[in-house]
Amino acid sequence: MPGEETALGVSREALALFAKEPSPGRVKTRLCPPLSPSEASHFYSCLLADAAGEMAALRRVRRYLFLDPPDSVERIARGTFAGFERLPQRGVDLGMRMLAAASIAFRRGALRVVIVGADCPALSAERVRHAFRELREGAAAVFGPARDGGYYLVGLSSPDACLFEGIPWGTASVLRETAARCRASGAPFSLLPPERDVDTYEDLLALREWTAGNPTPRCPRTRDWITSFFASGGGGSGRRRGRRSGPPRG
Repeated sequence: MPGEETALGVSREALALFAKEPSPGRVKTRLCPPLSPSEASHFYSCLLADAAGEMAALRRVRRYLFLDPPDSVERIARGTFAGFERLPQRGVDLGMRMLAAASIAFRRGALRVVIVGADCPALSAERVRHAFRELREGAAAVFGPARDGGYYLVGLSSPDACLFEGIPWGTASVLRETAARCRASGAPFSLLPPERDVDTYEDLLALREWTAGNPTPRCPRTRDWITSFFASGGGGSGRRRGRRSGPPRG
C-alpha cells in the first residue's frame, strides 16, 4: 500500500541519492572544456541541490545521500540535505557501491529501494513515485533508461547482486546487459520513460532546449545556471565531444 509503514513508523520504501563531493576536478570533467573545473563544480552543485530538493517532495520515504569520496560525508553542508541520512559509498566499482547502498536500506527495513543520481534534471519526484508503484505491483526491478545506454534510475524489490556484478559500466550496453540478466532469471522488470543525463557539451545544449520547453521539475538552480552560462557566451569554442553510458552516479 502507498505510504506503507511498520508499527514503529519506519518507512518501507527508501530513496538513495548517489553523489560526488562537488569539488573542482572531481565532477563533470567531461564538460571541461568548455567549462573550467570551477564552473563544472558549480554546475554539479546546482544539479545535486536541485535533485535533493526534488526528492524531498517524497513523503513516507526514507531518504539517503550516499557520497563519494567516503570522507566527504562530514564536509557536505546539511542545508538542502537535512532530510537525508548521509552515508559513504563503499565498493570497488559503481555496481558494488549501488549494491552496498541498497543492501543497507533493505537491512534497515525497506521493502523497496530506488537509487538515483544527480545527473538528470528531468527526473521528478513523481517519476520516483512511479518506480515505487511498479515495485509494489510486482516488478522485481525497474529502470529509467538513459539515452546513452545506461539508466538514470534503478528500483529494486531485493538486493540482487546479479544486476550489479560484472556489468560493463561506462559502455552503451549497461541497460541491455542488465535487462538480459533479468530475463534470464525470470525476474519481471519495468521500464520508465527515457531521459538524458548531462555529461557532455551536447547534453548542455539539450538541457538548454529542455529548460525552455519544460516547466517541471522546477530545478531552479540548474535553470539559472544554464541561462547564465549561455547568456554569457559560454561554450563558444572549447567543445569536447564524447559519450558516457552507465547508471546513476554523482
